[in-house]
Amino acid sequence: MEKLTNVKVGQYRKILALDGRAPIKIKRRLLELGFTAGQMIKVVRKSMFGDTYLIEVRGYYLSMRKSLTGYLIVE
Repeated sequence: MEKLTNVKVGQYRKILALDGRAPIKIKRRLLELGFTAGQMIKVVRKSMFGDTYLIEVRGYYLSMRKSLTGYLIVE
């Protein structure tokens, strides 16, 4: 188990769960965006300074801040 922030660019991972310490509003929003347990996710690109991630999930691309990706626990 590791957090999505530790995954290298181009790698696929399976989402295991959302971090239990995440605020309920953030958990709800991540679930609405499709970050559910068992879903495959790919880190497409990281920004130059590493603060923003481009992620592919369920066939669409999403840009997220590093602070939000820390709430995703992957395999």
